[in-house]
Amino acid sequence: MRSLKTLIAALFIALQPVMAQDADWYNLDPINDGILGVSARRANEMLPDKSVLQPVIVAVIDDGVDIGHTDFEGRIWTNTKEVADNGVDDDGNGYIDDVNGWNFLGNPKGENVEYENVELTRLLRPLSKKFDQVEPDNVSKADKKQYAEYLVYKDAYDLKLQEINEEFAQFAQISALVKGAYTYMQERTGEEELSAVTLMEYTPADDEERQIIEFLLMAEREGISEYLEEANEYFDMSLNYHYNLDYSPRHIVNVDDAAALGTGYGNNMVWAAQPEHGTHVAGIIAAIRGNAVGVDGIASSAVIMPIRAVPGGDERDEDIALAIRYAVDNGARIVNMSFGKAYSPRADMVFEAMEYARSKNVLLVHAAGNDAINNDKTANYPDGSLGKKVSIENWISVGASGPLNDTTVLADFSNFGPKKVDVLAPGVEILSLFPGGGVKSNSGTSMAAPVVSGVAALVLGKYPQLTAAQLKQVLIGSLYYPEDAMAVTASGNVELKKLIRYPGIVNAERALILAESKYGTQTIR
Repeated sequence: MRSLKTLIAALFIALQPVMAQDADWYNLDPINDGILGVSARRANEMLPDKSVLQPVIVAVIDDGVDIGHTDFEGRIWTNTKEVADNGVDDDGNGYIDDVNGWNFLGNPKGENVEYENVELTRLLRPLSKKFDQVEPDNVSKADKKQYAEYLVYKDAYDLKLQEINEEFAQFAQISALVKGAYTYMQERTGEEELSAVTLMEYTPADDEERQIIEFLLMAEREGISEYLEEANEYFDMSLNYHYNLDYSPRHIVNVDDAAALGTGYGNNMVWAAQPEHGTHVAGIIAAIRGNAVGVDGIASSAVIMPIRAVPGGDERDEDIALAIRYAVDNGARIVNMSFGKAYSPRADMVFEAMEYARSKNVLLVHAAGNDAINNDKTANYPDGSLGKKVSIENWISVGASGPLNDTTVLADFSNFGPKKVDVLAPGVEILSLFPGGGVKSNSGTSMAAPVVSGVAALVLGKYPQLTAAQLKQVLIGSLYYPEDAMAVTASGNVELKKLIRYPGIVNAERALILAESKYGTQTIR
C-alpha cells in the first residue's frame, strides 16, 4: 500500500489525468499496447492448451486470503493428506487441520490477531518500562548498553509520533476544507446528497462559489473522499495499535500451549479478519482468466497456498520464519512476500528460513517497500541479501512501476536501490480481488511483487524442471527495458539504471520465449 507520505501529498495535489486504459493494464504489452504491462495476455495466448501447464504452488504469506472468492475456484491449495476439521494432524506436519494453509496469528479457539504494533513499539515497550523514570546519571554500569538502545528506540519512536501529528494537522486541514465546501453547497443547492451533475448544473453567484464548485468537482474526480477515509483509518491504526505502547495482542496466539503439545501455534483460519491485502495479492497471481468474473490473474498454472502471518502492523520474525518453512515443506515452489519493516530483532531466524528455501529450490519474491527510500542505505526487512550487498540467487526484490514510459515509470512511492532492488513490475492502480466476491484497485510494491510471482508461476508451469536460480535468471534475462528511462526522486530526475539493479520490467511473453530458447529458435522482440 502507499505510505501516508504519498497519501497526504495526494490530498493537496490534484493528480494529472490518467489516460484511458484497461482496468488490468498490467496484463498489456509495452510494444503492441503502448502500456508498460507484462504481456500476460500475449503469454497466455502462447499457451492455448492450458493442460500443458503443470500446477505451481505459490505460497502467499500475507494477512490471509478469501478462499471462497468465486474467482479463486479451483485455484486454492488443498492438503490432500489432511482430513478436514477432525482435530488430528493427519499428515504429521505439525499443523492440525491445515487443509488450505495455516494462520500463525490465532489460536485453536478461533480467536485471531487483526492489528499489531510496529516492531519499533515492541522493541521499545520493555525498555520503556525499565528506563522511562530513570535519570541518566542513575543508570547502572550493567544497564548502560541497554539504556543506549532505549535512547535510540525512544528517539525514533518520538520522531515518528511527531511526524504522525504533523500529518494529522495536514489531514485535518484538507478534511475541514472538503467538509466546509460540501456543507456550503448543500445549503446553497438545498440538496442533502450532492452529485457532480448537481454541481455542474448549479449557477454560481460569484467567483468564490465557482471556486468552491471547482474544488468539489476536483475532489470527486480525484477520489479525495476515499483518500480521506484511508487517512482516517491510518491515524486510527497508528495511534491505537501501531504506536500504542499499552497495546499488545500477542497473548491471543497459543505459542506456549502449542510448544508444550509439540504442534504448530495458530489455527487453520486463513481467511480470518477481513484479508483484503492477501486476497488482492493472490488475485493478481491466480484469479481465473476469461471467466468474466473478478479479474484475469497472470498465471493459469498457479495454485495459491494461503499463509496468514502479517497483521495490521508489523509481522513478527518468528511467524515469518515458520511461514517460509511451512510453504517449503508443503510443496510451494514460489513464495510471495508483500510485507516489510524497518527493524528485525530476530533476522537470524528469517535468514535461516531463507537459506532453507534456497536449499529446497524455492523462489522468494519480496516487495521492496513504499517509502520512496534507498534500500541500499536504509534497512528494509526481510533482507534478501542476507546482510550482504546483493540478493541471493533464489530471491527477487521488486519495485513498482507505472503504465507509461515517462518519469512515472518508477512509482513515486516505490523504494529503490541499485544493489538491493532487483527489478520492476506494475504496481500503480492495480485492479484485483476483494473479500466477499468484489474487486478493488490498490497501489504499492505489494502489488508489484505478485505480478512477478505470477509471471514466475507461468514460466515454471511450462518448464517445471527449472531451478529457483534458473527461474530468477529467466525473469531477469527477459526484462523489458523502457528506452531512456528516467525517474523522479527527492534528488531530481535520475536515470532508472542508477536506481534499480536490473532497470527493466518483468515480461511474461519474453520470459517464456527465453525459457523456450534452450529448445527452440524463437527470438525475443
